[in-house]
Amino acid sequence: MPRMFYLIGAGMGAPDTLTGEARQALAVSDAVFATARLAALDEKAVVCPFGELAARAMDSAAQTVAVLVSGDVGFFSAAAKMRRQLMPHGEVRLVCGLSSLQYFCAKVGVPYDDVCVRSLHGRTGSILGAVSYHKKVFALTGGAQNAQTVCQTLVDAGLGNLTVHLGENLGMEDERRAHGTAAELAAQPCGDLAVLLVEHPEAVDAHAPLRDDMFTRGDVPMTKEEVRWTACGRLAVQPGDTVWDVGAGTGAMTLELARRAYDGLVYAVERNAEALALLEENRRRLDGYNVQVIAGHAPEALEALPAPDCVFVGGSGGGLHRILALAKEKNPAARVVVTAIALETLEQARHALTDLGFANIEVSQLAASRGRAVGPYTMLTAQNPVFILSGGGCDAE
Repeated sequence: MPRMFYLIGAGMGAPDTLTGEARQALAVSDAVFATARLAALDEKAVVCPFGELAARAMDSAAQTVAVLVSGDVGFFSAAAKMRRQLMPHGEVRLVCGLSSLQYFCAKVGVPYDDVCVRSLHGRTGSILGAVSYHKKVFALTGGAQNAQTVCQTLVDAGLGNLTVHLGENLGMEDERRAHGTAAELAAQPCGDLAVLLVEHPEAVDAHAPLRDDMFTRGDVPMTKEEVRWTACGRLAVQPGDTVWDVGAGTGAMTLELARRAYDGLVYAVERNAEALALLEENRRRLDGYNVQVIAGHAPEALEALPAPDCVFVGGSGGGLHRILALAKEKNPAARVVVTAIALETLEQARHALTDLGFANIEVSQLAASRGRAVGPYTMLTAQNPVFILSGGGCDAE
């Protein structure tokens, strides 16, 4: 007869949040393993470190074994990994539990059918993209990204006035719920077991197109929308990418990239003071809060940045080869796009991509024309032709 393993979602870790199905599974189990926080849920429970739960269950002589995990087995849970470990040793059944998302949203009276969910607990990444483009974001926090740190991240990005709900030690006797602005909660110490619900009613749609007339431009050159859309396609920007925009100018390409990398970060590098002011204005006006503006000269200003998945170079200030070399050094699989309007820049870019060994090099020229009304007719006005060079990623098979 095969052994039976139950992986049980223990809800918030309190008896009140344990489901009837979970109680029944515990009742028929000959052995129960749990961390110290959850062991009080069953008198048979043996306390062991979290990392040893699956091993202890496998080593047990019991025919029916239960393992308690916090929350729900399908919501950022270690149950999936444990299930794979236990499957060769018997039948494994998952018993769902009450998730922190369900519990907390019910407590604060907010529906969660339209919530964007992110886990920052013990993980890298940023909440800024999720908050920029979603009206409600629920986040699990902890480790280096505890609730206070995450709220300070919102403040630093210019989102300090957003309404934030905080839940600490949910389901425990010392449960605490707090409500306020991100700035207010950033000033309050918080423990490691905490969740956040961030409300941003004015969040923009990441999939909405950005048109040229939406930007404040001044006297700074701007990458036109037809070029932006083509370049983004060549870069194949993914939602969680880390992106460099070198020579960001007014931020038109920056914000286009930010919407494509709506769960990542875009580092906009610019040296011109007027352009930096316009970039910051456009970033705030068009809600691109997952953009970090870096004032300085490339490639020196790139040295401290994290490795990029994508790099767009719209202006290099004569340092194109060194910029591309640094990007490839930090990430040999980085995807890059360089735009050029001068033949000399075209040749520099083509030689740099070749010399540095970038894969999949392509060169295109884009010559767009736009219609304008002339009396009863529509006339086409040509835009400046632009060369688009791309390379990088994995070698073609």
